[in-house]
Amino acid sequence: MSRLKDLSGQRFGKLLVIERAAKNYVAPCGTTSPQYICKCDCGNIVTVIGKNLSGGHSTNCGCVRKESLPSSRRTHGDSRGKTKRLYSIYNNMINRCYNSKTSHYDRYGGRGISVCQQWRDDYKVFRSWALENGYHDGLTIDRIENDGNYEPDNCQWISAAENTRKMFAERKKV
Repeated sequence: MSRLKDLSGQRFGKLLVIERAAKNYVAPCGTTSPQYICKCDCGNIVTVIGKNLSGGHSTNCGCVRKESLPSSRRTHGDSRGKTKRLYSIYNNMINRCYNSKTSHYDRYGGRGISVCQQWRDDYKVFRSWALENGYHDGLTIDRIENDGNYEPDNCQWISAAENTRKMFAERKKV
């Protein structure tokens, strides 16, 4: 190990440096930086590059970001794995209704379509409803009444082809 200042015992935000890690971080360009094993106030142990600590870029293990998210967006394991697609459908539904920068917002949130509070507050509630009501890969969420909200009594799972046919039929009515 090189003769760098030892950060052990120092605090950087919520991170307390325990000791220098045995291995340095090796950047893609080949330069190396010392790493430190830190304990976060939340109890997690993380390894952090020293210059990220001293530069103020790393002040917690990521728990602050997680805590600031609504419960529906907190870790549930579905952002990867076999239910990744369902989580993506959920995120897209939320964004269409509440994020004015999302494409097609004008067709959803912009015209008053919302997501029921129990789904919006907790992805797991939405996931349970989806799995109990016929969701499988290849299906998409559909609002039965096009002017209604995303809620259990107004949603169903249909194929993309059925959804396209329904969309064109709605446009012909206008």
